[in-house]
Amino acid sequence: MKDFITTAVGLALIVAFGLLRKVWAGFIYFALAFIILLCGYWLVILIKDYIYNYYQNIEEEYNLFKAEIVNSSEITLEQIEKSPKYYLKKFRRSQWKAKGIDILKMCFALGILIASIVICFTL
Repeated sequence: MKDFITTAVGLALIVAFGLLRKVWAGFIYFALAFIILLCGYWLVILIKDYIYNYYQNIEEEYNLFKAEIVNSSEITLEQIEKSPKYYLKKFRRSQWKAKGIDILKMCFALGILIASIVICFTL
């Protein structure tokens, strides 16, 4: 919730400074600065979430994956424990889509951050 409030305030300031550029052209630098801050903020949050979800929280996620397999099919937990390498490989493959989406979000935020910095220095 804190992240969305921060984003809303940042967007409000960006829009306000963007509209005030007609009063004084220097306000565009304030708008760009808030764009850079907001993108940097979200980039840090996305990286922290990525590290937590895919590296620190891996055991819990794997246990949930095993529970989903047991509940959605005829496979028992004993069968999963007999061939853990197969199911671990299957688990890692199932995470590719989610990892890809998270990486694309980070690339998007980084792209906007870099574009804003370049625009700020070329104005």
